[in-house]
Amino acid sequence: MRRSLNTAQNHQRKINIVVASQGAAQVVLLTQIPLIVERCGLSLASIGGLVALGTFCLMIAGPLWGEIGDRIGRKPVLLAGLIGALLAQCLFVGLLLAIAQGHLDQSNALLALAASRIIYGLNAAAIFPCCQAWAIELGNADKRLSILSSLSAAANLGRGLGPLLALPALLAGALWPLAWLILLPLAALLLTTSLPQGNNTASAEITQEHNSLPPGALALFATALLGTVSIGQLQVVMGPALKDLYGLSALGASSTTAVLLAAVAICGFLVQVTLVRKLKAPQLSFILGTAFLCAGSVLLSTTLGSLFAAIGLLIFVVGIAFLVPGYSALLSQSQQRNGRLFGLLSLMHTGGYTVGFAIGGWLYEKEPQQPLLGMLISVCLIAVFAIIAIFIDKKKIAASRIRLLRDS
Repeated sequence: MRRSLNTAQNHQRKINIVVASQGAAQVVLLTQIPLIVERCGLSLASIGGLVALGTFCLMIAGPLWGEIGDRIGRKPVLLAGLIGALLAQCLFVGLLLAIAQGHLDQSNALLALAASRIIYGLNAAAIFPCCQAWAIELGNADKRLSILSSLSAAANLGRGLGPLLALPALLAGALWPLAWLILLPLAALLLTTSLPQGNNTASAEITQEHNSLPPGALALFATALLGTVSIGQLQVVMGPALKDLYGLSALGASSTTAVLLAAVAICGFLVQVTLVRKLKAPQLSFILGTAFLCAGSVLLSTTLGSLFAAIGLLIFVVGIAFLVPGYSALLSQSQQRNGRLFGLLSLMHTGGYTVGFAIGGWLYEKEPQQPLLGMLISVCLIAVFAIIAIFIDKKKIAASRIRLLRDS
């Protein structure tokens, strides 16, 4: 029994490492955008468009991969996603190097770069939903919150380590950090091959009877969407706010933003590892996350321009650290196919970031005196949907108790 438990935990650790590698690769690319602009001569708008294209493909393909994973198993899907992502990253990095060395014309390369980001997005979309569903299936039902908080912590750790991985590579050359875009998915692929095949848990009976979403799922999905909308808005206005409200230069604002993003990721990792994993009730994590998120957003927006805003940012991060595993665990408690649910959840997350990035900059230009207005509106809506989700969950618990009493 103990040996079986240790084996499952070892497999879950490997899945966590795969998730961390994905988070690190994403941040490495973002940190190299200024150097790509300088060495390859690509415009910032072109690079932004390439990143947005990959993100869009990532968003639409997540639910599809989740469905496929429910039907054929997690390992084949994860291997396929990692292989496709690795090949796409090899093409992307190779094209950038060819442009930087003058072997390829920029206008001709843009279409190929776009194709590489499309291939990457469509394949990388399989990774996170598959890892979430697989980790849940390997663990005990009463450990869902702990398992999902570990996965979320791994993603945060990867995002925090991404800039640290890029710095030593810069000593070898300006574009050397791009090697991590290949090495990280390669390491994840090798690690995945050592995982067991696993069983396909989605029987035909479940597939037919549980096609509809579980009660309260729409409110939870709305919370997930609005949560990432809030994060996206905060990230996009962070640099301009540091420059305009704290008097930093453009270089100083960029450097400080990078440090803050790394610190935020590490903070989220520590909260999830030390606090969230010890909770047993997903409802409590969800409630605490909503409360901390609301309090942090209000404090951050009212003290922006002073050092006290750092406290608001810290509370905001703690809220996200509790909220994400909370609603993820609540969604996974149903008899639904986990791959399908986590695929839809990935759609909400990616879509939320995209919307947050889009409206955050627009609102900052329209309302410079209230740079976090959009984030406050999103957080208020989160509180509304959280109350709805909690109310529905309580009704569901009461109904199940009544059924148990009738059966007895």
